[in-house]
Amino acid sequence: MATRSRSTVTADDQLQIQLPMWGGDQRGLPNAFARSALFNVANARKGARENLKRKPIASLKGITITYTGEELRQDDEDAFLQILHIARLQPLGTEVKFTAHSMLVELGWSLNKAGYARLVDCIDRLKASGLAVTVEAGKTPIRQNYTGSLIRSFRWREEGVDAPLRHWEVLLEPEIVALFGPNTYSRLDWKTRLKLPPLAKWLHSFYHSHATPFSYKVETIHSLCGSEIAQLRQFRYKLKIALALLVERGFFYEAFIDARTDHVVVKRLLQVDHQAVEAEATVEE
Repeated sequence: MATRSRSTVTADDQLQIQLPMWGGDQRGLPNAFARSALFNVANARKGARENLKRKPIASLKGITITYTGEELRQDDEDAFLQILHIARLQPLGTEVKFTAHSMLVELGWSLNKAGYARLVDCIDRLKASGLAVTVEAGKTPIRQNYTGSLIRSFRWREEGVDAPLRHWEVLLEPEIVALFGPNTYSRLDWKTRLKLPPLAKWLHSFYHSHATPFSYKVETIHSLCGSEIAQLRQFRYKLKIALALLVERGFFYEAFIDARTDHVVVKRLLQVDHQAVEAEATVEE
């Protein structure tokens, strides 16, 4: 079912479609999104957002994304991840219900008028989005496709007068499940993500989608994250800071930019443990 196109999902199928289950301290994200500039690293609070029309989004080989709508940033991804998290408990195509207050608490955003306005803006952007995503599944001839919005609809109601309780309801397109195949989505560490600035957040998602991280050129990372920094030299400086922060937070065991090749080289803790086991096994042999 996860590999069906939008046009072949029937009304009866929709009643059965559900996102995968992940833990309460995790959030699920399609690898196609993590490996692209769909949610870029521009400062969420600064600068006007560009309105895009069928714009090709920078992504890794094997992923093709075109996007229509207001530019998306990491705060939009945070809101989307939390909506997906709630939605995983029920069939897609049914209302995802939550209060604005509970959402703001989960996101760690201000519980004031500005916080509510920021959340409404994010959900409005997700609702007004238009995506065309195609993923080539490795060396097999399988292609996964999704065409639609990130959120189908959004409505709300208020209870009370002095301190109204805002009840919100969101609908997701059932066909988005096509991007959540067994090997096509990643489970992110939510608590770690929330404490990171935009570039480090993007790197955190990007490398979560790699079982064994590859080394990438700095200019490739610059393109994939959608950085607004024009000069590669300035971006390289910001990238070093973000990599060091992820080492400090325990996500990477080691992360640096190779001065000879200008490649970003990282090692995850799980990767280091696996290498140690292999080395021990070799010694025993």
